[in-house]
Order: sequence, then structure tokens, then C-alpha cells
Amino acid sequence: MLFVMTMTNEQITDLLFICEQPIPADLAMVFGADNETELRHRVTRGVQLYQDSFVPRLMVTGGGVLASTSPEADRMREVALDLGVPPERLLVEDTSRSTIENATYSMRLLEEKQLLADIKTIILVSSEWHMRRVRATMKAVFPQSMKYVCCPGIEGCTRGGWTESESCVKKIKLELMLYETFRETGAIAD
Repeated sequence: MLFVMTMTNEQITDLLFICEQPIPADLAMVFGADNETELRHRVTRGVQLYQDSFVPRLMVTGGGVLASTSPEADRMREVALDLGVPPERLLVEDTSRSTIENATYSMRLLEEKQLLADIKTIILVSSEWHMRRVRATMKAVFPQSMKYVCCPGIEGCTRGGWTESESCVKKIKLELMLYETFRETGAIAD
């Protein structure tokens, strides 16, 4: 953890923030968020990838901290349907409460639907600052042969502007500590 405390903002940005160009994939997996605005940004990006024909199917995942009203995934499903994604093109995992559970429960759902064996590439959709941990978690949980492409939403705490907002700085510092803790405990490998 000492290393984390001595990192510069540039090093933190280079470590956490990942944004790759989309490629054709078998599935886009959209991770829930702890606030409605971020949730909407993420699912909108996933829908865009579906509508641009990068993926034939969209999975939304999260029961999460906003589940007091309804699970994150259920609300993301509604947004995706409103934006034109057909219901048969959506998979909903709505019980997970963490990134590790997102991956674990989503893999189980894909196995139950007998889809996992046909998936070779997954586009991961979250916030750009969350992508390092998302990808590392997926690598720890899903089959080793799986390929991942990180295609975050571009709103919110961004690579270029996170240091200018006190709330973003807090969010990024927390993410850095979570990433480092998960890595040190062996929950993820990156």
C-alpha cells in the first residue's frame, strides 16, 4: 500500500484509466454503478456498441448499492430497452453487489444459458477509471482463453480531468486503494 501513496497523478492515470477501440466481439458486459448518472452513462455506451454492430448481445450486471429501489441491472435493462435494444438481445444479472460478484454471477448466467462456450471476446463497459480492476477481475474469474476489450463511457471522471474535481479525486484514490488491495490479496491478477 505504501507504493500507492507515493504515486503521482500521472502514474495513477496510466495505471487505472483504460480506453480501447471497440472491435467485433461476442458480448458487451455493462457493469453497474453507485449513482444513477454513471449507471446511465455506462449502459448508454453499451447500447451504442450494440447499435454500431460491435456485439450481438448485451449483458447488464449489478444488484448493487442502488438496489434499494430496484437492482442496478434492472434499471440498466429499462434504459437499454428504451434505447431500442430488443429484449431477446439482453441478459440481466441483477444480484451481484461487487465487481467480483458481477464477474462470477455473470459467468454462471452465461453457463446456465449455454452461451459461455461460444464467447471468445467480451467488450467490458464501465467507467474509464474502473476498467483496470474490471479487466483484472474478469481475468481472474472467466476462462483464461477469453479476450477483453475495455470500452468505457466517456463521461464523468475522465482521464484528462479527474484531478480538477474534488469528488473525482476521492473516487480515483478509493479505486486505486481497492485495486491495490484486491491485487495484494490475490483476488485479482493483472
